[in-house]
Amino acid sequence: METRRFYGRCEYPGKVTAEAIVAPKYLQGFTNVDPARGFTTERNHPLCRVPYTNKVLVFYSPRGSGGFMRYGYGAKPAALVHTKSSPLTVLLLSQARVPAITDFEEDPTPFIKTGDIIFVNADDGYIEVTTYK
Repeated sequence: METRRFYGRCEYPGKVTAEAIVAPKYLQGFTNVDPARGFTTERNHPLCRVPYTNKVLVFYSPRGSGGFMRYGYGAKPAALVHTKSSPLTVLLLSQARVPAITDFEEDPTPFIKTGDIIFVNADDGYIEVTTYK
């Protein structure tokens, strides 16, 4: 077991510990999500129909509108960890009250794998990634 800390900028406050689900590709906007069940419906995406409810959704950046986060209308992730934000992302986070961190000093995405446990401390601007080897 190994734990590593990454510092970033809080987009929406909160603290949560949950399992990571990593999107290896950008995530598409409003038309490619099932908000009631909490997954992307984008065909040919590795996470198509894979639930992200109550998990830490890890991704580089939204593609297009970033509206895949229509969380207030159904299932939603426990938190978001991403390296590039957009104004719409911030708006949707505040409506859904989902803790999120972005703009990391060091990009954590190469180190996080689906199944890792992540402690998101958006209040203090860091995440701790626990990897089980």
